[in-house]
Amino acid sequence: MPRITAWDWRTFLLKWSGEWADCPADGEVLGEDDVAARRARWLGGAPAGEERIAAMERRLGRRMPPSYREFLEVSDGWQHAGGFVTLLAGTADAHWHDDASGLADMFEEYLDEDSGPEQRREADIWRRGLQLDVESDATYVLMDPEDVGEDGDWAVYTWAGWRAAPPRRYANFAEFMRDMHREFHSLRAYPDAGEPEFVNDTTRALDALVDEARREALSGGWERALAALDEAKGYGRPRAAGLGDQIRRLLGETHMVYFESLATDPRYAPELLPVLAADHAAHSWDFPPRGADGDSAKAANATLAQVRAGTYRHTADGAFGEAVERARELARRREVDAAWRTLLEALPRWEPLGADHLAPLGWLADPLLGPLLTPERGRELLSTPRGGQAGETPTSAAGRP
Repeated sequence: MPRITAWDWRTFLLKWSGEWADCPADGEVLGEDDVAARRARWLGGAPAGEERIAAMERRLGRRMPPSYREFLEVSDGWQHAGGFVTLLAGTADAHWHDDASGLADMFEEYLDEDSGPEQRREADIWRRGLQLDVESDATYVLMDPEDVGEDGDWAVYTWAGWRAAPPRRYANFAEFMRDMHREFHSLRAYPDAGEPEFVNDTTRALDALVDEARREALSGGWERALAALDEAKGYGRPRAAGLGDQIRRLLGETHMVYFESLATDPRYAPELLPVLAADHAAHSWDFPPRGADGDSAKAANATLAQVRAGTYRHTADGAFGEAVERARELARRREVDAAWRTLLEALPRWEPLGADHLAPLGWLADPLLGPLLTPERGRELLSTPRGGQAGETPTSAAGRP
């Protein structure tokens, strides 16, 4: 990942500050610092000159790593780094943690002879890390002077006990700040009822990226589409997770695949609920899906009962639906390859149920059709143009009798 240069830092931080200043205050009473930051449209401090940075380095006994140093040259500290760090240290407040939290012993309890370098770093960081969080919601931000990249940058570790997860590592301070910007966005992507929508140049660009990724996926370019959807998902953009989960499920992934709100949307539930029900029956994943209530919860439980009883039968409209029936009969006769070819050859005539539907998925829950899926076949299906989009048919799917 390219380093943010001094000029890029200023552009990046100005954009972030403006987005923060324009976002709703969620009814909370702003303190003096926040009021001033909104008025100035700047979450940082004044640039730290070379003299101030050099004094900091003499105090700490170490030269600061490049990306943090370049940040300080633009802003001596930062407010609201993501959702849980209220104040991030500048030259005056950064200090060696020296296990002030007492967490080193806790992490060392989990070490044994099989622990690798990563687990040992997670324990050692508390004794040697440079602490950057000044005010936070029980969230630590530490830079590790012993975890150094080829460019001389120190890794950044963050940890909060309430997350019930190990420390998260970033290769450098710039990567950490990029992720805090994503976190800032993701926490505002779904406003409460009555609140204005969070819209700015970043959200508009990401939503356009999601639209382009959908067209790319339907044209067979699923790898590029998934990368774009993951980028938008990191910022919490609506639609990105539900679309990306459809690709992941056809690649054989089931863990943390929820399809988001699509699973309870009446347009898409007939395709997605059976898949979630089958995954719940096999792995005991969460079910009914999040957001299911009333009629949607009843439909989910009825589908689960069919899946458990082995009576669920996938159906579809049009030419693809006819191919589903033929493929099921071939699968019943254990003509597996012929059944798969039947589905795949009809795929270009498949039509999505709506703008957030990328591929047929309901057949995965069918007791006869579901076993047809392999990782290779999932990639073949995803690589085949469909839903009215043009694209190059994969070689393995072309020219079949």
